Amino acid sequence: MINRVHFPKFSDQEVQSRWQKIRDAMEERQFDCLLIYGAYCSFGSDPGEANLRYVTNFVDQFQAYCVFPKAGEATLVTSFNGHIATGKEVSVVRDFRFGGLKIDEKVVEMVREKGMEKGRIGIVGVNSSRRVSIPHEQYVQITESLPEAEFEIATDLIESLRRIKSDEEIEFLRRGAQITDRSLDAYVKAIKKGVRNIDLYDEVLARTHREGGTLCFTLLGSTPMEDPNMAFPDAYMSDRPIAQGDVIISEHSSAYGGYSGQILRTVFVGPPTKHYEKLFQIGREVFDRVLSSIRPGSTEKEVQEGAQPILDAGLTVKAPLLHGWGNFIEPPIMGVKGSAHPIQSYTFQKGHTIVIEPNPSTLDGKSGIFLGDLCVVTENGAESLHGYPMDPIVVEGW
Repeated sequence: MINRVHFPKFSDQEVQSRWQKIRDAMEERQFDCLLIYGAYCSFGSDPGEANLRYVTNFVDQFQAYCVFPKAGEATLVTSFNGHIATGKEVSVVRDFRFGGLKIDEKVVEMVREKGMEKGRIGIVGVNSSRRVSIPHEQYVQITESLPEAEFEIATDLIESLRRIKSDEEIEFLRRGAQITDRSLDAYVKAIKKGVRNIDLYDEVLARTHREGGTLCFTLLGSTPMEDPNMAFPDAYMSDRPIAQGDVIISEHSSAYGGYSGQILRTVFVGPPTKHYEKLFQIGREVFDRVLSSIRPGSTEKEVQEGAQPILDAGLTVKAPLLHGWGNFIEPPIMGVKGSAHPIQSYTFQKGHTIVIEPNPSTLDGKSGIFLGDLCVVTENGAESLHGYPMDPIVVEGW
């Protein structure tokens, strides 16, 4: 068997524990079967397949379903025949079928094969908070082909179980955070005269792969400190050359087995201006205040109190102040008063993993800094999973 370094598996004990929790939740909500969908993804970045990956340890470059009965063997249905050999190797679901272009018809066939055509079936889609379920045409095909079954959207069932991380998941996240740190270090060391934003992205990507990870996403941009026009970095890298006097803001997540760190840092090319020194000082203060305020039982109230220096300075945030993180963004999502992001009610528990990312920005959106880490809530409080220093990063010597 080939060692798939970029697609490691969890232990059998971890997998069986997940499946039992899912079946216990199915029993509580009276589901006989779940149809767990994974949407289209790019290589390495699969936010549309977080629920599918959690259950199967597989993502499909097109789309896939897992037909998961409350009792009996699960079946994974892929839309691309060429992925079956690799899929059988990396997936923890042994029964692997080809669905082709009409994958919904194959799903119906599998439901009937398992004797669930008259059952109560939960549909687990992509993301409940964003109201992304399964394609409409597939929903119609599946429900009309099984007229005696009862259907309910149940995306939240898997999402709620994913929110509290097991010890094994946290170790995967630690590995992802280590790879993320090393990738950040690679791009910082690559900053020199004439290098472009896209070249720094290439450093992140290459180092991530060399470390045995996959890149979930990168945001990166640069702007002159004396005449800035950026508070939130680019999602699509530009070919702008880095120059003396620039500030570079970035956020990226490199993953191990689908579990990524998330680090936000600001790099100054030359000494920071007084304006950026102040922004950085506020960002660091808020990070420390929020981090120290979170422990099991803490709520959004403590987070908002920790963020008060941003408001006191007449600033806002363009990114969320804090959000949950696992295989991708999870609840809660919290901005600050007056920002575009909601302030979701939430009570933190041991095992929650969150990104604290104060992004103090001017109201006009022309300047801001990025600073933050992926953290885990422990019984003693929140701790960062990253090891990269939070001190200002200053590149000198041009």
